[in-house]
Amino acid sequence: MTASAPIASKLSALLAARVVPVLRYTDAATAAYAAEVAVAAGCTTLELTWTIPGVTDLVRALRDKHGPSLLLGVGTVLDEAQARDALVAGADFLVSPALASEIVDMAHAADALCLLGAFTPTEVLAARRAGVDVVKVFPADTGGPKHLAALKSVYPDTIFCPTGGITQDNMGAYFAAGAGLVGIGSNLYDKAAFAARDTAALVAQITRTREAAHG
Repeated sequence: MTASAPIASKLSALLAARVVPVLRYTDAATAAYAAEVAVAAGCTTLELTWTIPGVTDLVRALRDKHGPSLLLGVGTVLDEAQARDALVAGADFLVSPALASEIVDMAHAADALCLLGAFTPTEVLAARRAGVDVVKVFPADTGGPKHLAALKSVYPDTIFCPTGGITQDNMGAYFAAGAGLVGIGSNLYDKAAFAARDTAALVAQITRTREAAHG
C-alpha cells in the first residue's frame, strides 16, 4: 500500500529530525516546560507519553501555540481507545512500546504515522506485516547497537527507532548500526539543570545533542 501524501510528508519530517524527545512526566506542567525547552532548542518533533495526566489537552495546547510546524506524537499507546483520543487531539503519530497492531490502520486513516515496539526478528516481522511506518526497538539498551545491527541486516528496508537508554554519547553507535532516528527520554535533559529550570543550559544541551545527531 502506498502511503498518502500527508503520511509520506510526516515520515520525511520525522526522519529529518533524527532525535525525538520522549517526554514522560507525572504532571502536565512539567511536561509542558520540557516541551517548550525542546522547541526552543530547535526540535521539530515531540513524543508525549500517554502516562502524562491530561496528555491530550497538552497536545492541543502545543498545536494551538506552534501550529503544523511541530510534529506531535503520543506514545505508550496500548489500545484503540487511547489511539482514538490521541488522534482526535491532533497527534501526527502514535507510538506503542509493543505490538499493538490494531492501532496501525486507525492511525493511517487519520493520516498519522504509527510506530510499534518490537525487539525480536519475529516481532519486527509482525510489525511490518501490520503496516507500521517505523519499528521502535524497545528497550534499546537491553540489546545495544549490536542487536539493532543484527535486526537491520535481516530487515534492511525497515526504519528503526531505538528508544530506551539512548544518550548523546551512545546515539552515534545506534546510527552506525542502522537507526533511522532515535528516541531520547530523560537523558536529553540534564537533571540538575532541569530541577533548577535552567532553561538556557537545557537549550544548549539539547542543541548540542541535535547537532551531534546531524553530524
